[in-house]
Amino acid sequence: MRVPLRMLLWVVCTCLFAQVARANDFEDFEAARNAYESADYALAAKRFEKLAGGDTPALTNRSLLLEAKKFLGASYLFLGKLQLAEAEFERLLRLDPQYILDPLAFPEEVQRLFSRVKARLDSERSVAEEEQRREQERLLRKETDRVKGEQERWARLTALAQEEKVWQPRSRWVALMPFGIGQVQNGHASLGAVLAVSEVSLLLVSLVSWGVHENLRGQNPAADQRDNYSLTERVSRYTNQVSLGLFGVIAITGIIDAQVRFEGDGTRVRKRPLPPDLRDGPKLSLGLGSAQLQLSF
Repeated sequence: MRVPLRMLLWVVCTCLFAQVARANDFEDFEAARNAYESADYALAAKRFEKLAGGDTPALTNRSLLLEAKKFLGASYLFLGKLQLAEAEFERLLRLDPQYILDPLAFPEEVQRLFSRVKARLDSERSVAEEEQRREQERLLRKETDRVKGEQERWARLTALAQEEKVWQPRSRWVALMPFGIGQVQNGHASLGAVLAVSEVSLLLVSLVSWGVHENLRGQNPAADQRDNYSLTERVSRYTNQVSLGLFGVIAITGIIDAQVRFEGDGTRVRKRPLPPDLRDGPKLSLGLGSAQLQLSF
């Protein structure tokens, strides 16, 4: 790739100009510091103002700029311009909050002023950081509450999505039926299941014992089997009577319960599967000072 001659010359000239400018900056700095060391603080302040004064200084080298501001602040102080000295030290410390003044290079009055400005800025910085921390905590609490509310709303939404109300007609005639049918109609499915199992079991026992008893009727057992025959006949007969009696008692009790607690036509809540688009739920992420809520559908 060939570089145009004009561009090459421009780069070379720019580099040379930058080197010359840096050399001039250093020479101007040395001239201003010589004036300061000669105790010509008015001339030193004038020269340092040209190099580093104000918020937009001419110097671009950071180290040289910090040094120039330090000497400018000291020059202002020796000239009795306390406010200008404080302002310049403040600009220096805002550029480098950890800057330390050499205690051997400056007298005590300069050290005191510099320390006072540094302490004030450190205090302001601490207050600002504390306020920022409190604001972040406030925002975090606010977003946490919002996310919590969104989670609760989502939980209610999924609960509602899993339930549906169904119109259920009820009849007194149905409540007269045994086997817990009336209880199921009234919404007492657990009791209905207990009654159904109990009544079916007793009915089966009654039918089996009746079948055994009927099978024994009309038989003529041998002499040595008559005692066992009689015992089996009595056990089957009594079992049939007891089981049938208990069946009747439980069936009647269930019917009475169904009639007493009968309610007219109404609605009931029925469970249903959660829709596929709601199964994953919301994806939540929370960070310091902010919270993000992502909903997945």
